[in-house]
Amino acid sequence: MEQIIQLNANAKLSEHFTLGEMTASSHKEVYNIPSHEAIANLTNLCGWLEVLRSRAGAPIIINSGYRSPQLNKKIGGVPTSNHLTGCAVDIRVENMEQLIRYAAILLDISNETHQDFDELLIEKNRYGAIWLHFAVRPSNNRRSLLFINC
Repeated sequence: MEQIIQLNANAKLSEHFTLGEMTASSHKEVYNIPSHEAIANLTNLCGWLEVLRSRAGAPIIINSGYRSPQLNKKIGGVPTSNHLTGCAVDIRVENMEQLIRYAAILLDISNETHQDFDELLIEKNRYGAIWLHFAVRPSNNRRSLLFINC
């Protein structure tokens, strides 16, 4: 059996976010090691998450961050996903109220700092699970706001 390469999961991308939580996957058999560029993108994204965490007054729980092409395909992600470049994160929420609050905070951060984001998506799957997808690219951000499968 081929050995899966490990990364320094405890490496801090910001005060409260680690490389391990931004690359975590339940599919341990799938290679999910980001490039240096993807790590830089994750670090930028974590800057936004730190402000969100501070304003929300609670820890932010990450469902999904960076995804390798293999992992993205395995979970059925779109081939152009911002997760592939470390530019996107899916944030776990307890309910729709928390989701909307987080979305409003991220919009406020964007407006106050005059920085654009690429995607702010309120998502729901067929089982009723909801989460907030947030993406920031190094450039060419589209400021896309969508409800998906809601």
